[in-house]
Amino acid sequence: MRHRLILCSLVSSAILFGGCSAPQSVKTVVSYNSGVLNPAADGISVSTIEINPNGSDVSEKLEQFGVPLYSEELQNRLLNDGIQLRKISIVDLPAMITSIGEINQESSAWHGQILKWRDLHQRQIDPKGMLISQQGVQHFVQRGSLCLLSRSWLIEREDGFHIYLQCVPTWHIPREQTPIVGRANKPIQSEVFEDLQFETTLLDDEALIVAVKLAGPKEKQGPQPEGPPAVRLGEALLGGPAGQDLVQFIVIEANIMPRG
Repeated sequence: MRHRLILCSLVSSAILFGGCSAPQSVKTVVSYNSGVLNPAADGISVSTIEINPNGSDVSEKLEQFGVPLYSEELQNRLLNDGIQLRKISIVDLPAMITSIGEINQESSAWHGQILKWRDLHQRQIDPKGMLISQQGVQHFVQRGSLCLLSRSWLIEREDGFHIYLQCVPTWHIPREQTPIVGRANKPIQSEVFEDLQFETTLLDDEALIVAVKLAGPKEKQGPQPEGPPAVRLGEALLGGPAGQDLVQFIVIEANIMPRG
């Protein structure tokens, strides 16, 4: 049976991609509902969850659940850019979230099988621009969007059916609409961060958690002539810099229909 994380509060839930936020005075709780986003198809659903953390030891709490991806080298590269990955059973997601803090908002979308690269998450860059760092190298980005591109489909192995998932962070400046055939989807400029590409397989009701901790601004005495510090790629992708300490989740969940 497929399960879905939803928010129950005194405010109504938002529709797909619309987000869901409640005033800070309204406490949100985690519950299950098997009737939400329960399509009769194979594929993945994606939830973006913002959490107000109750402490600073987020990485240690995440490591109490599920398993990391197989490559320690890849994990270290992702951590250097602020991204932590865990593969978990979806039934453990509420306990993982509760250990970290309280949910501020959530949005969900069904994607199914993705045979061509598609944005699972997109963050538009502020027109004022921002300084980001990727593996310690700084870049000033003034236009375009940071994205998490993905493709995913059903595969069969000796132990049954799995969802194959491949993701890579990117940056691109989209081209404006043009009547010229074949040019509309080609960006003006783009960058694929191939050294942060990751892949895995998921069983039914397994999920990959892409977690990023966003630190709020720290008070400093006196002038700051050096300007704002660079934001790591993973933090920039998930909305950093933030006005307060936050933890952002992208939850990529597998749904595989039963076979006779």
